Amino acid sequence: MTMRRRFVMMFIRQWLTVGVITAVCIVVMFIWLASKMTELDLKRSFSRPAMETLLDSYSVREDGTVHLSPKLLKQIEINGGWLQLLNEKGEVTYSYLTPSDVPQKYTPGELVNYIRRLQPFPYRLYILIRPISGEMVTLLYGIKDPLDMAARQLAEEGSSSEQALKEAEHGTESIAWPDEVNYVLQEHGVGIQLLDQAGKELHSYRLPSGLPDVYPPQELVLRLEYPERYGVRLEMSTEEETGRMWLIHAPYDAAPGIQLTAIGPTVYNEVQLLLYGFGSVAVILLLACGGLSLWQGNRFGTPMLHVMQWLQNLAHQHYKEPVGRRGRPRSKRRAGRLKWRYRPYAEVMYTVQELSQQLEHHELEREQNDRMREEWIASLSHDLKTPLSSIYGYAQLLRSSQYEWGRDEIAEFASTMAEKAEYMDELIQDLNLLYRLKNASDVLQLERHHMNMFLKEAVTRIAEDPQWLSYEIQWSPASDPIFYNIDPKAFRRMMDNIIINALMHNPEGTRLKVSLQKGSESEFSVHFEDNGLGMDEKTQANLFQRYYRGTDTESSSSGSGLGMAIAKEIAEGHGGKVEVRSEAGKGTVIIVMFSYAENV
Repeated sequence: MTMRRRFVMMFIRQWLTVGVITAVCIVVMFIWLASKMTELDLKRSFSRPAMETLLDSYSVREDGTVHLSPKLLKQIEINGGWLQLLNEKGEVTYSYLTPSDVPQKYTPGELVNYIRRLQPFPYRLYILIRPISGEMVTLLYGIKDPLDMAARQLAEEGSSSEQALKEAEHGTESIAWPDEVNYVLQEHGVGIQLLDQAGKELHSYRLPSGLPDVYPPQELVLRLEYPERYGVRLEMSTEEETGRMWLIHAPYDAAPGIQLTAIGPTVYNEVQLLLYGFGSVAVILLLACGGLSLWQGNRFGTPMLHVMQWLQNLAHQHYKEPVGRRGRPRSKRRAGRLKWRYRPYAEVMYTVQELSQQLEHHELEREQNDRMREEWIASLSHDLKTPLSSIYGYAQLLRSSQYEWGRDEIAEFASTMAEKAEYMDELIQDLNLLYRLKNASDVLQLERHHMNMFLKEAVTRIAEDPQWLSYEIQWSPASDPIFYNIDPKAFRRMMDNIIINALMHNPEGTRLKVSLQKGSESEFSVHFEDNGLGMDEKTQANLFQRYYRGTDTESSSSGSGLGMAIAKEIAEGHGGKVEVRSEAGKGTVIIVMFSYAENV
């Protein structure tokens, strides 16, 4: 898989993860909102949501028994409530935890009076009527409401309740409150307020802050119907004779009824609910995105910092990958494989590693070249100094007035001086040619030549040279004619350098075979194969180095150490490449391969 595709897949997985987290958060938020909406409905009105929930679980078994949700029945028991199911005649067909003071049958007027609280009843009733399987089913839910009962008791006792309120208002410690009132004062921490018929406060005790002392009619209705808006529950009872109103203010969560277990904090209105819901989703998404950002930054940043440190090390000529505390490269496991976070950068890591190896190799090669150059300069200086000393010595003899030289002696001196000067000139020309080939692209002047004929002439010229008659030089042409664009002078120089190098470093009698071979339709090669001494690995590695000499100065009076380097540059200038195969004691094969596609 390419780096591009790997990164694309990684980013797709990350954004899919964010999408899944977002979807899960939204689903959880809606579930929580539904739960809280049910909780709000239950706090506002016990009849509708509680009864609806109960009747949704209603069913009649085959044996005629009624089934309701055990979970809801358990909740009714916890809340201290009771249930009754009535048929169309007002008769009780099912009851659950019904107290003994509750009727088992209701007349139409009696039920209406109890529901509308026109007739005294010890419980607060909630009713829901729904047709089920063709039968009108009535569900009654009753629960003792201590706040309602306390308000009623205050109104019923009237003047005595007012007297107790006055005493409490003036800070009297021992007050004879009615039992129900004393209970809600202790258990729920309620406040009591007495209003006249016009809604003006007459007396009050322990009221929560922010309550008015004058109530318009709309204010009382709103506080009775929508306590969640104010965060305070209000219960009211009116004295029949005087019309005065007794108000009990209690904390909002003191309301009785069927309470479903809800998740999260308590909410009192829709605005607060939406703020909680969307705020929670926003926080979760921010945390998820923050965590993903940290993870992504660590995943992307750590490899990048590692590569940057690696490159800084390369700038300071330290070519090894940075290692951790255990001495292993930070990017790799013990087995040598890349760690998970580094795998997307596999190509980068391998490229930097290859660059490090190349730079280290080039550094070693540069140091070796510097060392060989120094040795070559010393050798070349020696090679130049020897003929220069001869020239200088003969020149001193010729200009000396102490001797009179004959014509033959002068000619001999001049011949020796010319020979030494020619040798020095060849060394300088070799050096100049090498650098021209290395740095100039227009050195070679190409012409089209028949390679069989050209190479035969080059090999024959050396084979017939008296200096090399003690060696066996063979020529083998290609079976098919081969035409190629070459610089005749430079190509002949390449042939001379390779052949003479092979002869110079092998004993007399060595056989050298030069052959031209046709490869594919677009390739051919020139083979130089001898059965001489061969070369060790070091000599092979340095054969084409500019400053390497296979022999020292004492072994040969000629040779600049540039011949094979020049041959390699000429071959590459003609679109070729050189390959060496050799083993000590088993001869050497040098192959120069050319491709028509590279020929200019």
